Amino acid sequence: MKYTWLALQIEENGKFYAYASRVSTADNLVSKLSRRSLVTANICTSKKEAAALVNAWNTAHKANGK
Repeated sequence: MKYTWLALQIEENGKFYAYASRVSTADNLVSKLSRRSLVTANICTSKKEAAALVNAWNTAHKANGK
């Protein structure tokens, strides 16, 4: 089965965080992306790419105090 990685950015209670999520071609994307607090969802070609994007976002959130 083929997998794709998503880099997801969430806002909850005025705070932001990001994480990577693996999805397969059989997954329902609506269910994966149905969080009300979802701000951004980026498709990445690899786990490494998703992790780099998530780390950059989380570093920026910490630097901005959010």
